[in-house]
Amino acid sequence: MYDIEVPVLIVGGGGCGLTASIFLSDMGVRHLLVERRESTSVLPRAHYLNQRTMEMFRQHGIADDVYRISTPLANMSQVSWRTSLAGDGPEDARELHRMDAFGGGSTAGPYAADSPGPSTNLPQHRLEPLLRRHAERRAPSSLLFHHVLEEFTQDEDGVTARITDRSTGETRTVRARYLLGADGGRTVGAALDVPMDGAGGGFTIISVHFSADLSRWWGGDSLLMNHIISPDGEVSVVVTSGPSWGLSSEEWALHFRLPPGGSADLGTEAIAAKTRELLKLPEDLSLRVHHVSEYRPEAVVARAFQVGRVFLAGDAAHRQPPAFGGGLNTAIQDAHNIAWKLAAVLGGPADGTLLDSYEAERLPVATRNVKWAMTSLVNYGVLFTSLGIQPGKPEVTRANFRELLSDTPMGETRRAVVNEVFATQRMEYQAHDIELGHYYTAGAVLPDGTPPPPRDPMGATYHPVTRPGHRLPHAWLRHGDTRVSTHDLVGSRGGFVLITGVLGEGWAVAAKKAADTHRVALTVVPIGSSPDAAGYWDADGTWAAVRQIDDGGAVLVRPDNHVAWRCATASEHPDEDLDAVFRRLLVRPAPTTDGS
Repeated sequence: MYDIEVPVLIVGGGGCGLTASIFLSDMGVRHLLVERRESTSVLPRAHYLNQRTMEMFRQHGIADDVYRISTPLANMSQVSWRTSLAGDGPEDARELHRMDAFGGGSTAGPYAADSPGPSTNLPQHRLEPLLRRHAERRAPSSLLFHHVLEEFTQDEDGVTARITDRSTGETRTVRARYLLGADGGRTVGAALDVPMDGAGGGFTIISVHFSADLSRWWGGDSLLMNHIISPDGEVSVVVTSGPSWGLSSEEWALHFRLPPGGSADLGTEAIAAKTRELLKLPEDLSLRVHHVSEYRPEAVVARAFQVGRVFLAGDAAHRQPPAFGGGLNTAIQDAHNIAWKLAAVLGGPADGTLLDSYEAERLPVATRNVKWAMTSLVNYGVLFTSLGIQPGKPEVTRANFRELLSDTPMGETRRAVVNEVFATQRMEYQAHDIELGHYYTAGAVLPDGTPPPPRDPMGATYHPVTRPGHRLPHAWLRHGDTRVSTHDLVGSRGGFVLITGVLGEGWAVAAKKAADTHRVALTVVPIGSSPDAAGYWDADGTWAAVRQIDDGGAVLVRPDNHVAWRCATASEHPDEDLDAVFRRLLVRPAPTTDGS
């Protein structure tokens, strides 16, 4: 009746769909991925990979390959705002502000202490081929590029979809138990008629991928990007795109905004001329345009992330402006969340109701990230005002820039004010707590009644806690001669980990019973304070500082490195506690007590 039968059908082969494929493969879930494009993206649009994403890549054996070709932290530790990149006029190439970013410079200490995975930068056109290779290595013949989803229907037991090979025109029928829509909202979300709440689409961004030697104007080897705010009121940003980095970068991505109702000649010669104009590059500089694209930024979130047996992830579920760089990261984290739950349901131990926790957990996080990106974008209006930009009044704007950049007492005062105002944009480039501090208040977590830690209103200060729903704090441990992170205790196969203290012997017996009863992979890891006390020991005292349990307590960690439950002290009935925990997490009925 069906040409293909598979547990999971993934629609979309971008960053979200490809990582979902990798995560599912590692957890033993067969799947089929279909992507309408012939290959991966040729555009360098999304590029920043934050620490939480790199932790997931580390868990699934991808991080080393990413770091091998991505931007070293030393070459992405700052961002700058300038009047132009080049040019020899009195207001040209003047730096307006420079900021440490992404875990470099003044931000290095907290970022390094809080995660085993440094943030990095790898443009989409370099990241996606790497992800595709990993996905195809794990699931040969399961990725169908140049195939399009024509339509799908669902019933109580699964989803039936028609897919067409765009090269041959052949159409096949796929039967899957679940469908993951990671197609940017092109097909799946529209077919489900799920509303997208929010705003956006009011202006157009033109992106230019080009090659040129910009080293003499770039402003230093530590800069990842230069924002250009000219005295003429033109605004753009240029980002290094590799394959070398810093001053050695051969490729660049330029993004500039068209006003509402505006248009641009996207021909190669016209775009090259526009690039020179915006950056004030000399005419004799060799410059080659590779690709030009346009898009309308949005700040929208789907009203539902699940409709029956169909789930939305990535841009199909939420779309945000490029400010703060959260779009791709949020998408990959969606995939990480749904993958272990699909594995738990398809593998048998969990009831299908566990999948309801996907929307409960991810929709609030996506909403916060979209709002954070929009707020970061809107804050640029405050920056522009501090510079003296007055829309529609070019002569006034130029006069304000002349005063700002002048060697006068008022110019000095204006520059001091600009530095104060521009420092607020740390909410975009030092968003450490937004990237690591998100947590789940409802879903596959068992709250213990404790309050959450304070949140920095500017998004920078992260507080590591083992409170249920939060990401497991990172701490370096010793295991024999090996240095490992607490995050390394949770492998890539979809199992749970119970971290205990040295007085938690009773938890080991209870865990064995719970694992057998509920058919879950559960590893017990006692962490001691000396090499003789346990297999893993807290050599630096970093785990003791964040564990929030005593030596008889326990922390249960989910396959996605979020805390599911904790017991701060020794339990009198650990077997009963763990049995109840897994029944609630996996949505299993309690045992009967009437003898039936």
